[in-house]
Amino acid sequence: MEKVFLAGVRIKERRQGRESGLEELRRLADTSGGTAVGESVFRIDRPNSVFYIGKGQVEFLTQQAADAGAVTVIFDINLKPGQQRNLEKALSMKVIDRTRLILDIFARSAHTQDGRDQVELAQCQYLLPRLAGMWTHLERQQGGIGMRGPGEREIETDRRRIEKRISLLKKHLGDIKKRRGIQRSRRLKLNIPVIALCGYTNSGKTTLLNTLTKSNAVAKDRLFQTLQPMTRRARIFDRDVLFVDTVGFINDIPPQLINAFHSTLEEIEPASVVLVVLDGADPDIEMHRKVVDDTLKQLAFDKIPRLYALNKCDKIYKDCQEGRFKSASPGEPEAQSRGIEISALQKVGIERLKSGIYDLINK
Repeated sequence: MEKVFLAGVRIKERRQGRESGLEELRRLADTSGGTAVGESVFRIDRPNSVFYIGKGQVEFLTQQAADAGAVTVIFDINLKPGQQRNLEKALSMKVIDRTRLILDIFARSAHTQDGRDQVELAQCQYLLPRLAGMWTHLERQQGGIGMRGPGEREIETDRRRIEKRISLLKKHLGDIKKRRGIQRSRRLKLNIPVIALCGYTNSGKTTLLNTLTKSNAVAKDRLFQTLQPMTRRARIFDRDVLFVDTVGFINDIPPQLINAFHSTLEEIEPASVVLVVLDGADPDIEMHRKVVDDTLKQLAFDKIPRLYALNKCDKIYKDCQEGRFKSASPGEPEAQSRGIEISALQKVGIERLKSGIYDLINK
């Protein structure tokens, strides 16, 4: 396991979009094969153009990371190429920002050729503006977090080869988009309602898919376990339906991933209902909900009727009840304000959830 030091950054006048602590960053680092040996949160008035954080804070971070025995520093914000290079030079160790960490996790989770190509495209787009600084640090960065996956071999190529690779990957992913479009058209001809499962990463979407469809898709307690859409047929009372499981969302999701995985996320488009799965036991559930809602709006899927499944209620109390979720914003459609507490693992609240889905597909 790679020893990493976690660095959180908080801008004082801004209301933070992610939790004030570093719990999510710890989970991301752990998923990517890192062991956190220390952490610090730095508060700044505004980003520094050279290091993002202040020079004095860099000196403090250098000492803290070295004393902890870290070989890598992971920031929970996105760094510009120049800031990343300057930090690596000042710290004398590898520096990973949030986007690069998430790309690395996607590289670990991509098990199909389509998934690997999508990840490679995102990695190439991330690496392209950083080529100038890569040569300086290649000898020191022999593998580890942020250095694995299909995009690794592209680090040592010139800009033209990477641009050519990006062009080829886009063409291939365009073919995937056409193929999936044909598959969606065939499903629509069956006149069977499609229920798209989406939600914050590690909320239990795949476990819920298995429970609702009596299937056995692999479900693990780790971030971004599902990258490729899975479709399962099931019956809700007297109606046949198709459930589609999609990639999980996360706060500050890298734009490279939104673009690369657009063909995967398009599986949501023909849905009759979007079933948003959230971890009901997570104290940041409201922030997670906002991330999902904002991402769906960004993808222009916010008009599809929506139902919220507040999963893992067995971690809170024995009897799952409805109503713990905050009410919808003024003017929000009624379907979007519904939250049903369930436990996909313990199969609690599933009948109530089925009834909610049934009501929406029959409207």
